[in-house]
Amino acid sequence: MNARSRSATTGARPGFGGIGSSWPTNRAGATLALLAALLLALIAAPAALAAVPQKPEKPAKSKWDAYPPPELGVGHQAGPKPHLILLHGGSFLFDDDEFEATTREAALKAGFIPHYTTYPLGDMPAAVLAVRAEAKRLRQKLGGTTMVYAYGSSAGGTLAALLSGDGLVGAAVAKAPVSNLVSWEWPLEQYGPKYYDRVALNLPARYRLSPVRRAEKNPLLLIHGVDDQVVPISQSEQFANKFQKVFLWQVLGGHHAERSQPEVLQSALIWLAEIAEGQAQGTIPG
Repeated sequence: MNARSRSATTGARPGFGGIGSSWPTNRAGATLALLAALLLALIAAPAALAAVPQKPEKPAKSKWDAYPPPELGVGHQAGPKPHLILLHGGSFLFDDDEFEATTREAALKAGFIPHYTTYPLGDMPAAVLAVRAEAKRLRQKLGGTTMVYAYGSSAGGTLAALLSGDGLVGAAVAKAPVSNLVSWEWPLEQYGPKYYDRVALNLPARYRLSPVRRAEKNPLLLIHGVDDQVVPISQSEQFANKFQKVFLWQVLGGHHAERSQPEVLQSALIWLAEIAEGQAQGTIPG
């Protein structure tokens, strides 16, 4: 049979509709069906994944978790009132006549028994020894570190930071402390190049008594004005970044920001009172 008769027998034109031409057409249809199925699967996949319960992400841990941030309110102690050592500023050279007037009410409102501690002026190492002796005296009298706390401003903040660092108070608040005596240049411009001689701080002593260069055993809250021109806020930032138990609360204003914003000091002392209460109850570590 020739090609013409074979074509007539199948009843189809050569290359269209016969047995030899049906396989490519069926294969194309199957391929399209497979692609359509894959497309539908891809479209349905996100919905299917969304239907599967997802494990909730854990919030990033913060060192504040163990110690609540400052909140404005009135302190409430379940037991005896804690005692608060208060340390004035003045560049280790001068007293501060306004310090007690601007802090006493806030200390009492927060639930503390205040102790305004004087320390030698013009001799920073002697000042450190004096405030350490006062902290030890109160601890022996009251029967434990967790009954004694400290608040200091500027130079007094440096002393308060040293007390909490040495574990001589349960916790402390330091407003704009000098945490790095080695890099603090403001007094050289203010009082002259012999300033460190005037406060009995040679270079080894400046290294030894800089809070940022020592251990920090107990909680310390730093309050620092963002526009402070006396003690750069960078000192407190470096201090807080270095230690797990050192916290920084940045506030508006300069070196005496707490005096133009009394709520700043009140909040800080209530935070300290909450630490005192938690330590007394054993719910907050020292």
